[in-house]
Amino acid sequence: MSTAAAVPSPLAILEDKPLVEDVRKLSRLSNGLAVLIIARQWLTIAAVVAVAVYFDRWWLYIPAAAIIAAKQQALGIIMHDATHYRLFTARWANEYISNFFCAFPLGMSTQGYRGEHLEHHLATNTPEDPYYRMFQSNTMWQWPKTRWQAFRQLLGDVSGWHSLSNMKVLRRWMPINQYLLHRNDPKLARRVKIDVLCSITFWATMVTLFSYFGVWKYFLLLWVVPNATFYVLFMRIRWIAEHPYDQQADVSDSTRHVRGTWLERYTIAPLNINYHIAHHLFPAVPLYNLPRVHERLLQNDVYREHGELFHDYLGKADSIRAELVVR
Repeated sequence: MSTAAAVPSPLAILEDKPLVEDVRKLSRLSNGLAVLIIARQWLTIAAVVAVAVYFDRWWLYIPAAAIIAAKQQALGIIMHDATHYRLFTARWANEYISNFFCAFPLGMSTQGYRGEHLEHHLATNTPEDPYYRMFQSNTMWQWPKTRWQAFRQLLGDVSGWHSLSNMKVLRRWMPINQYLLHRNDPKLARRVKIDVLCSITFWATMVTLFSYFGVWKYFLLLWVVPNATFYVLFMRIRWIAEHPYDQQADVSDSTRHVRGTWLERYTIAPLNINYHIAHHLFPAVPLYNLPRVHERLLQNDVYREHGELFHDYLGKADSIRAELVVR
């Protein structure tokens, strides 16, 4: 249950030495689990595509798009772990596997996302936070809203009406944009050049395969359309729920945990990204161990009594919706 009291400084939690020691153990990476998680997303996508193409009924493309969009969300969250170098133990595997199997299919790069995201962690919900500045300058990201405003916003998301506006947000993490921003930076220029070349290689290969097999129709219906509709809807709800971007807040009380229903955890917040306080307190913990960190944190009085903990995203009782939608 969310409380009115502000969360004390994270240092109060970090002073719990047994907790910190337990979290250190949970920060160990498993290359096998990382491969399994990535494979599971793509196997689900492949199965959904196979069913949709085999039956080829217009109405079947709607649930297919929703499931694929949820898996696109999951790929982005896997990339997010790679952003923190928490996907594979080998740095090259962390970067290249994340790029080719997660970031590039979404039009982004791991390195491109990393810069702003790490700044977000260092200065969450303050003017130094690039996400905070972005949300403050864009009315689509300014919440809470009235019920009618929220309905229009989310309807525009799922209908694809806001896809171009969303692209303006996401393009900042595209490889080519990162190259234009950092081409004169000796520390990043080589890295972003490699990302651009790898991204071009990836999409040139995809275009060749789509053309050779004549599957452009299915690429558009089962990748582009889900990304422009349900993906935008799911991402919007998750992002506005993670932090109270309507106000400046110290890092100590600027992050929320939402347990979520099983459907919300599948679509809005897959792969434990809903354990967001645990992630911000301990970003070295890989996604598959965040539930265990949360359970351990519940033994800490500060976290249990003052944490912004919610039951679900869209329900009526103890829901984050009450924080985001006003009468």
